[in-house]
Amino acid sequence: MYCLARPVSAQKQICITIDDLPTVSRVYQTAGGRDTLTQHLLSHLTLHRVPAVGFVIGNRLLTESRVDSSQIRLLNRWLDAGMELGNHTFAHKDYNDVSTTIYQQDVLGGETLLKPLLQKRVQSLRYFRHPFLHRGNTPGKCDSLSRFLISRGYEEAAVSVDNGDYLFSAAYDRALLQHNPTLAASVGRQYVDYMMACIHYYEAQADSLFRRPIPHILLTHANTINSVYLGELLTRLAAEGFAFISLKQAQQDPAYRSTDTFVGKAGISWLHRWALTQGKKGSFFKGEPEVPEVVQALASGR
Repeated sequence: MYCLARPVSAQKQICITIDDLPTVSRVYQTAGGRDTLTQHLLSHLTLHRVPAVGFVIGNRLLTESRVDSSQIRLLNRWLDAGMELGNHTFAHKDYNDVSTTIYQQDVLGGETLLKPLLQKRVQSLRYFRHPFLHRGNTPGKCDSLSRFLISRGYEEAAVSVDNGDYLFSAAYDRALLQHNPTLAASVGRQYVDYMMACIHYYEAQADSLFRRPIPHILLTHANTINSVYLGELLTRLAAEGFAFISLKQAQQDPAYRSTDTFVGKAGISWLHRWALTQGKKGSFFKGEPEVPEVVQALASGR
């Protein structure tokens, strides 16, 4: 039996964010399959009363360059369930690899598809999530993107708990496609343990940096493994006393206004961006959980 979320007054707080909507899966590739994956994800979230934000990749709403009504229906299911939608660009381009102008066009492309959908519900598009968590690999690109997003009315969606859930889902997909449910279940069990270890690691990082707990923002994806195991992860979080809060609530904490001067190619947790800004060295970052080699090998088809 699932354990529902604790009251928001609980000391531990976490926001669940889900990237790559509508779906990303090698198993659920038909319209019916994508609908099933979406239904499972939303069932986990609604059962635990999680006010999640889903970040949409615009070109996944198109089929042969035309808006695909079946994909739009999936987004409407998110909105019907009380979830919020944010912009994850049109084509998920890597800001490290393209110019500021091209990247801005990618942001606008995603915006163009999402805004009409939200306007029908008298909602606004207020959050942007960077693909690969890349915010700029030169000071000029960082500054240009920040100014551009502010001019468009966006708030950047931070990530405090980074992880490799996409690798677990790739491995899980391969196990299912190999018709090996035993292997898939093994990957799933390791996944939940790994995600809890990541959350505990970043809790400790926050305590070291701020000398207090902060509301955390967890990065996940709309993938196969979360459609099955997200409920178990949420149950374990609730059992540890976590309250599930909105992105707005999380980012109201003063920690999320910390100075960030990190410039580089890496896509890393905001906690690590703030730590590097404060001059923290290698020993501070030790202990981050790693995706098991067996999962990495399966994910890559080795």
